[in-house]
Amino acid sequence: MKKRSLLHSLNDAVDGFIYVVRYERNMRIHFFLGFLVLLLGVYLGLSQLEWVVLCTVVGFVFAMEVFNTALEEITDLVKDSAHPQVRIIKHVSAAAVLIGALNALVVGFLIFSKHWTWPLENMALTLKHTDWNVLFAALLVSVFLVISGKAFFHKGRPFRGGAVSGHSAVAFSLWAAVLFTQSSIFVVAAAFLLAALVAQSRLRAKIHSFREVLAGAVLGFLVTALLFQIFQRGSNV
Repeated sequence: MKKRSLLHSLNDAVDGFIYVVRYERNMRIHFFLGFLVLLLGVYLGLSQLEWVVLCTVVGFVFAMEVFNTALEEITDLVKDSAHPQVRIIKHVSAAAVLIGALNALVVGFLIFSKHWTWPLENMALTLKHTDWNVLFAALLVSVFLVISGKAFFHKGRPFRGGAVSGHSAVAFSLWAAVLFTQSSIFVVAAAFLLAALVAQSRLRAKIHSFREVLAGAVLGFLVTALLFQIFQRGSNV
């Protein structure tokens, strides 16, 4: 076998990365978020050590996603994708990506929070005067609508699967509550990333389709936004 040059090996590696970005939706999400994080780092003027840590965790998430894609391709080639062992392998490899993404989220929070005036006092004061009945009612209505939708469409179990993702609805309902009660862009963005990770986990586990996850996110957000508007108008009367 003819020995390949270093340039050919490098081209193969780049082709592999392009393939993952082109055909894997989750990799495109990671790539987009990673790009935004790097731009934010440039804007805030991170230190050299902070750049080292940030690039390490972002690169680790990329590497885990590439490894996960390669493992999925191998398992599909060797066995039928419906085989129980193949499903377990895919779920475990997806869990590795999720752990890496959560780790990156925590590290990013610790790094970027130092460059903002963290509004702990304002946040505590806002939460103290927030009517938690509104949030509780929004969560109850969202869950009720999700379960009703599953019963209506005869798809999924009460807490798994179905026409609308309940996890996504609850996650984005909580994000909407943060959006309406917090003035810090960083807090709102962090809550959104957490909600997006919840939605992504449902896609990764193939419990819901993208349309079902999106429907849950829109449902949770709209219900919470509507109830906050109603209660705010009632309190101003």
